[in-house]
Amino acid sequence: MPKTYVVPPPPHHNEGKTVASWTMNLGIVLGSVVLAAGMILPDLSVLIWVGAAIVALAIIAGIVLSAAGLGQPKHYGHPVTGPAARTHEAPAVQVAEADAR
Repeated sequence: MPKTYVVPPPPHHNEGKTVASWTMNLGIVLGSVVLAAGMILPDLSVLIWVGAAIVALAIIAGIVLSAAGLGQPKHYGHPVTGPAARTHEAPAVQVAEADAR
């Protein structure tokens, strides 16, 4: 008898639109704008360090929010293991060649 495999469940359909990802991305963009302003304005060179600090804090905030459960699920994209991934015997089905075409 041919073996068939259990189809894994579909992945979560959030396309990365999570609180953790939005927080981190917006923080990085804001920090980059501040950093760029510090590079352009010679009198405000302290903005370079402020922008770098904002970027660093945004990355840390994204990691913390993801660890708190507001990011992608932990096993997102990993193969299914355990009972759901085991094979089982399929009933024998004979299809004539003419019917398959």
